[in-house]
Amino acid sequence: MTTNRLKARLAAGEKVLGVWTSGLSTVITETLARAGYDFIFFDQEHGPQGLAETVPHLQTLAATDAAPVIRVPWNDAVYLKRILDVGVESIMVPMVETAEQAKAAVAACRYPPRGFRGFGPLRHIGMEPDIEAYARTAHERLLLIVQIESEKSVANIDAIAAVDGVDALYIGPNDLSGTLGCFRQFDHPDLQKAIDTAFAGIRRAGKAAGIVPYGKNSVVSLFKQGYQMIAAATELTLLRGGAQADIASVKKGLA
Repeated sequence: MTTNRLKARLAAGEKVLGVWTSGLSTVITETLARAGYDFIFFDQEHGPQGLAETVPHLQTLAATDAAPVIRVPWNDAVYLKRILDVGVESIMVPMVETAEQAKAAVAACRYPPRGFRGFGPLRHIGMEPDIEAYARTAHERLLLIVQIESEKSVANIDAIAAVDGVDALYIGPNDLSGTLGCFRQFDHPDLQKAIDTAFAGIRRAGKAAGIVPYGKNSVVSLFKQGYQMIAAATELTLLRGGAQADIASVKKGLA
């Protein structure tokens, strides 16, 4: 039986750095992993990747130290069941606004009596040396992250963070700013107050806090504030930045 190394690292208080990807190329996935990122967010909420494309990326990362984390499209019990059945062990659920929604996500990811996940772990049958042991311990290996992305989420932060089975909470400044009426105004005091409130609630619960850099807050400054899980770049921003730097260097040399 394996353990979820990313979950263990967060539980130990370590800081982990990740990167976002749409997850359509395993070559890009492998390149990002070999570069040294701790985890890779596969964005199935906004990106085109689906269930069929997930497995090759899991197989690619199995030979690396980078952990795959799937942001599912929504808090949907059917999709959560299916993404777990293809072998995913780290999941992020977007836009969780209440403790009841958080509890529903937890229950959807756990077998009875801890939840209501249906039994049919097709890929695990070929992966696990003991499928019965997997059924008993799958919840221990699961890393479940919920996103705090709305004014309502912040208002309920203590109740959400207290839910057993929620391992980490990830603040989303973009959507949070939209619900506060200051969309992408990252220096707006209302947004900063909401983020501070959410972060304090996560810390009170003893859970790991994650966020994306926003405004003047860099990856380094956010890690120093106490955040543990940060993903800033996407594979496309890295590709574009590298390409632009290459073009600028040539143009400068020819000037």
